Amino acid sequence: MKKILLVLIFLCFSLTTYALNTDSWEKKVEKNYFERINIFIESIKENQLRLKIVNRRLEALWEKINHIYTQEAKKVKEMISHFQEKLGKEIEEPGTFHLDTPEAVKSLYYTSFAWGSSTRINTLLNFVENSEINSVTIDIKEVDGYVAFDMSGYEFSTIQPKSNNRIKDVRTLIENLHEKGIYVIGRITVFKDKLLAETRPDLAIKWSDGKNVWYDYKWNKYLDPYSKEVWDYTVEISKAAYDLWFDEINFDYVRFPSDGAISNTYYPFSKEIESENKKWGKIMVLDKFSSYISSQLKSEYPNIVLSADIFGLVTRSDLFRIGQNLESFLLSFDYIWPMVYPSHYWVGTLGYQVPDNYPYAIIQNALYHSNKRIDALNVQIQEAQENNEKLRIKDAFFADKDISDIDSIPKTRIRPWLQWFSCTWCKGYTPYNREKFREQIRAVEGAWLTSWWVWNSGSRYYLDWYNNE
Repeated sequence: MKKILLVLIFLCFSLTTYALNTDSWEKKVEKNYFERINIFIESIKENQLRLKIVNRRLEALWEKINHIYTQEAKKVKEMISHFQEKLGKEIEEPGTFHLDTPEAVKSLYYTSFAWGSSTRINTLLNFVENSEINSVTIDIKEVDGYVAFDMSGYEFSTIQPKSNNRIKDVRTLIENLHEKGIYVIGRITVFKDKLLAETRPDLAIKWSDGKNVWYDYKWNKYLDPYSKEVWDYTVEISKAAYDLWFDEINFDYVRFPSDGAISNTYYPFSKEIESENKKWGKIMVLDKFSSYISSQLKSEYPNIVLSADIFGLVTRSDLFRIGQNLESFLLSFDYIWPMVYPSHYWVGTLGYQVPDNYPYAIIQNALYHSNKRIDALNVQIQEAQENNEKLRIKDAFFADKDISDIDSIPKTRIRPWLQWFSCTWCKGYTPYNREKFREQIRAVEGAWLTSWWVWNSGSRYYLDWYNNE
């Protein structure tokens, strides 16, 4: 990539010296410079993404000098045109800037705050060069409802997202990560959204009086999961993020609230379906949402990669309170990320008084159950296809997803979130260390899985906890 940078630096330097006379320009540009450009393109033409990034940067440079009409600027334009003509012959799919999904995704979570720190960015690059890490997860929209970068250039039907501008130039950021071969995942929190709940209270979950916006014990506010307008808002943010070159779009908080006075909630849009089926209503709502958002995005972007987070407990049993069912999510998303943090399990799980101290056993058990459920789901899919029937979820309701062309679901569709924090609020906990962290990975590998994410809310990680490649 040093050659790319040298060429671009040369072109940018040329722009700054456009006022020089033609003779001085000729001295700086050797007669064989165009030949050197051809050699450079030939050396990287197998790497489509790098070719596209160079082309995009040349387009940006052209826009900057297009209004300059000096002889020197003309020569820069001629050089850019020559460069782009050669690039155009080598680029297979103009306009696509996405890395292929690695067979094994090993990702760190980075907050939008962390991207303001050059130290944190250098730490990530060091991880990629010296460990098994090959991916990073970046916040697109967090629970406060703000997006992390400007989206004003994109069209939104009814809701225009507001940005806190924590990431100033997300496209250049992703370009730089792609040049290092880093797979970039964008995280969108869906129904936990304080900003939109306050600015559009008609879309929010209400107290049982049907008037005031409901909030949980920590004053978090949620959108009504059955609001079609909220669904479309999520789709539109996802499209903008994919156009900004995120390789994968991840959805978090695809669920109903879990804490607070749940019995005193009112759902303006989903009440009808909940009243039809008290037990399964929430799961049915999220099943319809998952199917809708997947079909909407893949109809426009067939190659888009979509994933969703679920509670780790969902690998073992359905969580009716929050509406999460593993089978439903597996049908609609390319990957499922269960949050199997040992700290999330209750006292007495598997006989352990402090589950947080037994990461291998907790995660191994969770993945054992998810593997079993995938096997059973594949049998159901095959039987339903053979009988030309819709798929029933737990014999309770028909899945919204059309399964006529669904292949057998691989177990590798499960990618667990791993814990990188000490559960100081867990009675009897011991601090997390490298041994506990590696125990989590050993449990993942023991389930014949290869991908995992690591969560730390402060985006602080230690290189020596990872294995060197």
